[in-house]
Amino acid sequence: MHNELTNLLPQERQRAFAHDYFLRLSVIGVVLLTILVLIAALLLVPTYVFLAQSESAKTARLATMESALSSANETALSARLVALSSDAATLTALADAPSASAILRSLLAVSRSGVTLSGLAYTPAAGSTAGTVAVSGVAATRDALRNYQLALQGAPTVASATLPVSAYASDTDIAFSITVTLSP
Repeated sequence: MHNELTNLLPQERQRAFAHDYFLRLSVIGVVLLTILVLIAALLLVPTYVFLAQSESAKTARLATMESALSSANETALSARLVALSSDAATLTALADAPSASAILRSLLAVSRSGVTLSGLAYTPAAGSTAGTVAVSGVAATRDALRNYQLALQGAPTVASATLPVSAYASDTDIAFSITVTLSP
């Protein structure tokens, strides 16, 4: 005896039976695939929740930082920036201006025979007004005082040297005060 099975169904029924078999098999495959996708989606839910909370926490932190920077620090920063700009302009102007010691050295370098200096008072330039130096002392004669005044006017940093006429009232030992206006 052979173990060969014989199918006694007609051909049409055999095809319908095979068709039903493959249909059931594909339905089971689709159901298993759907279950597999649902399980994967369920496993991704904690990751999604964690990322959503992390994103909201970072957004809140960014908003806090922006509000802190924009409110208090922005006004303070703009005020500080204005002050620094003003300081930078002042420093630039000071870099171009001669120093007080250089001005006084140039005034002391002027020849002053017969004149004894007793004081120098420097007033720096402020805004549109030029700087001044008040030179005081005692001159031996009127000619010595006049020569010293002319020598001061000839100095390179001096715009004018003003001496009151009342200084010429005495003949000898003349106390004077010359106001020297510096050139810009």
